[in-house]
Amino acid sequence: MGCYYRIGEVARLLGEQPHTLRHWERHLRRPRPRRGVFGERLYEEEDIATLRHIQHMLRVQRYTLQQAKGILNAERPSLSPEVAEVLQAALQILLTLLQPTSEASRA
Repeated sequence: MGCYYRIGEVARLLGEQPHTLRHWERHLRRPRPRRGVFGERLYEEEDIATLRHIQHMLRVQRYTLQQAKGILNAERPSLSPEVAEVLQAALQILLTLLQPTSEASRA
């Protein structure tokens, strides 16, 4: 189990206010921190890295929230070629199974 940080700790690390981090999460849909028993946000290192990236885009590169959202969406990892190949093969099998057989179509 990894180390978790609460929103106040993450805000201090980034030099931002907690309400700013919540605003970014709400508008950019990232990161999506885990929630504790009482609903508090629990950030992992990966979440903090995402917030640092967002902070850099907004504060240093001066992107708008909409521009940053577009960049984040474009950066989403795509399927690996191996996974895409397996999914394509599974789709072909399913399509073959769904085609009516020659005997069933004659009846």
